[in-house]
Amino acid sequence: RIASRHDGAANVFDIDEMNDDEPRNAFERAARSLECPWYVAMMRDAETTLDDLAKSVENDENEDDAFRTKAISALSDIGVETKDAMAIVDHVLSSRARARAPAMAVTHGDARDVIKRTRGGIYDESFLSAIEPLYDLHMGAENMGPLLYAIARFCKPAHVLEVGAGYTSIFLLQAMRDNADEIATYRAMIQRQEARIGDVPWTAPDYDYEKLDASTLHIVDNCAHEHTTAHRVKEVAQALGCESFLRVHVCDAFDSELPSTLAVPDVKYFDLLWIDLGAANRIEGFFDAWWSRVNPCGGFVVVHSTLTNTLSRKWLEKMRKLARDGGRDAETGASPYGEFVTVSFLEPHKMFQNSCSFFQRRQSSWTERTLTKYP
Repeated sequence: RIASRHDGAANVFDIDEMNDDEPRNAFERAARSLECPWYVAMMRDAETTLDDLAKSVENDENEDDAFRTKAISALSDIGVETKDAMAIVDHVLSSRARARAPAMAVTHGDARDVIKRTRGGIYDESFLSAIEPLYDLHMGAENMGPLLYAIARFCKPAHVLEVGAGYTSIFLLQAMRDNADEIATYRAMIQRQEARIGDVPWTAPDYDYEKLDASTLHIVDNCAHEHTTAHRVKEVAQALGCESFLRVHVCDAFDSELPSTLAVPDVKYFDLLWIDLGAANRIEGFFDAWWSRVNPCGGFVVVHSTLTNTLSRKWLEKMRKLARDGGRDAETGASPYGEFVTVSFLEPHKMFQNSCSFFQRRQSSWTERTLTKYP
């Protein structure tokens, strides 16, 4: 029960009773949705113009600006705080906009009828439930997982190598599965001649749509880390239907022969290499060993925890200087990695496991092509 004051009189409302009743209009529904049920009681207790306003919005009789002004004033008159009145009115107008949308739907006969919104498995509650057992705070990957998912969805890598398996593995696997679904959708659109907007092609005409048919995430992990969850990756992948994209290599990532002996003879280059070693003092040697296996035409290496620990930072600054100098050592003239670019990201609220650095390999003869005149 709560007490409120209106026009100098104390009123007591039963919150449970207000929650049990069906909302009588759009304002009451909005107050309930915003978890402010006491405002429902105030609306019913006062004689106001709210009922007429509610009917007008339901009948689509008012323009948004005029309605907003009247409604905020009416809510304020019965004692609703101004910021809450604004939130309630915005909710009412948003609900009206959503209700209008189906009536405004248009069939174009092209890509706009098929590609309508962001899609993907990580937006499903079942995905979040399945990966929860893999999370460990020590790994600091709660934001790395979604970031890697977004990069993999955007860049469509066919061959991915992850060093240090666990929580992030499932995000990468889900990205590969979602990419396969997306490409299948585009293939079907092309067959139906829908891969266009009006008369303008929406898809690159020479994109290799078969490239992702054999997409694979190769995982290298010896499963010996104290906080490892790598051994559970297969189990979760099976539960989510992503196991066909997974290949696990149980071995020591620091084996000097591994880059040349890893059992993937069908893969010359990896399009994305994700390194989460937890051994900053050895990252340079590992990076050197694997760089030749990165796709020279825009392949990415992503390294975890590079910015705020002195061991990784020393190496990162060396790499940043090389990148600025076109990949060539200013003193020796040597070019150990060829041309590359780099960018880093920081989670400023964390002490550990709070950053990552991207390195893109760009051999001198390669650049992204130009497809159109306009964006």
